Amino acid sequence: MDFKKLFRKDEKAVSPVIGVILMVAITVILAAAIGSSVFSKGTAEAAPQASLNMKADGTYSSSKQQAVVRIEHLGGDAINLNSNSTKLMITIDNELSKPATADNNVTSGDNILEVGDTKAFKVKETSGSEIKVTSGQIANIKFIDVQTNQLICDKNVRF
Repeated sequence: MDFKKLFRKDEKAVSPVIGVILMVAITVILAAAIGSSVFSKGTAEAAPQASLNMKADGTYSSSKQQAVVRIEHLGGDAINLNSNSTKLMITIDNELSKPATADNNVTSGDNILEVGDTKAFKVKETSGSEIKVTSGQIANIKFIDVQTNQLICDKNVRF
């Protein structure tokens, strides 16, 4: 047995070639995984776009100090004011923001607000208790689309 042949050091291994092939394969697999996750989400839904005007309605709020807001749809998409379509958040005088409902209209009709419509509604907490306000208080009212969780309207209203 020839020990010199067993421990020769002049033989070159193929590890650099295999290393390059493995690096290219890993890069291709990562690019395919990232590309499929990015492009498989489809198109993002957009929230309804509307121009809304809000102001305090003194007719209902002066005697009982209820937070009543009159909302006017000036243009854009129709807005569904039901709580399963639109979430309402109210902050009075920079206090903690409260979830509220706007589907208890003071005026008659359905809860769909279309261009040219004007509706008055009592702002109530989701528990059903009315939100009380006093003259001069400022409320920040936000309408949020439930499906897309995007902001539809953000207005300050002085009572």
